[in-house]
Amino acid sequence: MAAGGPSRGGWRRTLRLALTVVPPLVGVVLIGQAVVASIGGDIRRWEFALGAVCLCLTSAGRLVPKE
Repeated sequence: MAAGGPSRGGWRRTLRLALTVVPPLVGVVLIGQAVVASIGGDIRRWEFALGAVCLCLTSAGRLVPKE
């Protein structure tokens, strides 16, 4: 196996994928849950804010180098 083989950047690829897929899903769920709760009159500002932060974390995945 040569130096810099296929397993060298595997953790970066996994980190990049995790940062670009998981936070947006969590953010959408949190915002959706807050919207449903606000229809009933219970406005959860912290849940909206946390959902927005999770959606913004998507850009953090783009900062991880590909190789």
